[in-house]
Amino acid sequence: MVEYMLGNYLVETGKITKEQLIDVINKQDSVRVKLGLLAVSEGLMTAQQAEEVGLMQAEQDKRFGDIAVDLGYLTQDQVARLLKKQGGAYLSFMQNLMDEDLIDMDEIDLVVNDFKNAFNYSNSDFEAIKSDEVERILPLLLPETALQYQALISMVVRTLIRLIDRHMYLGHAVMVDDLPEEGIALQKVEGQDGFLDCFSERNGALLKMCTIYGQEEFAALDADALDAAAELLNCSNGMYVAEVAKDGRDLELMPPEYAAVKEVQDICRIPVFIGNKGLYFMVGRLR
Repeated sequence: MVEYMLGNYLVETGKITKEQLIDVINKQDSVRVKLGLLAVSEGLMTAQQAEEVGLMQAEQDKRFGDIAVDLGYLTQDQVARLLKKQGGAYLSFMQNLMDEDLIDMDEIDLVVNDFKNAFNYSNSDFEAIKSDEVERILPLLLPETALQYQALISMVVRTLIRLIDRHMYLGHAVMVDDLPEEGIALQKVEGQDGFLDCFSERNGALLKMCTIYGQEEFAALDADALDAAAELLNCSNGMYVAEVAKDGRDLELMPPEYAAVKEVQDICRIPVFIGNKGLYFMVGRLR
């Protein structure tokens, strides 16, 4: 997320163009080697083991390294060493900006200070953004009344990063009164602290997400495309329900729906961006 949070600010202030930002992020993709490939190239895992871990990532809310450790394929020390070779998103982004002569090393502190001032971020806030960790960034984007949904939103975002786009990023959330009437895939989760959440279209990202997850080129946001969005939502909600069950909370997933319902309150709407397109993730409490 950090590359787009900083990158969009650089575009908005005229320091780089949108095309230059996309080029830098594409370069980052080509440079940042996946952890599985690193582990195989270092002789720490076999290709079959890496593929197994990759498939398990689609079903578990865990990083590649955590699953590999659980299976006994890697140690924590080996994962830490591989992550250092892989490089962090913030440093990689800044390095690529300098490599493309878009920013000088002397300018970095000035750009960072301007960015913090523009959004009223403290030094600790910026450290959270630099970490590129969802759990640390989310509190900066959620209104206080939406913090009750932080764990669920975090699960959804991590799922999107793993399965849709590792560069996806978020905008600032707001509280709203109603759900959209159309172009949505929603699910009720009933029981203790029951809730309803949904994906809704904004300007093309929901259709893009459906195409990536459904592995099918949907021409329009029709019933088939929304089915793919509902499956992804069910996947994320299922992992969340399994996690809270450890605390004794009993929740039950309901079948997906595709029309707005009224029995929901305290609705949080958070913009989700995939590339240059947006969608909304929305969640509220069941009445």
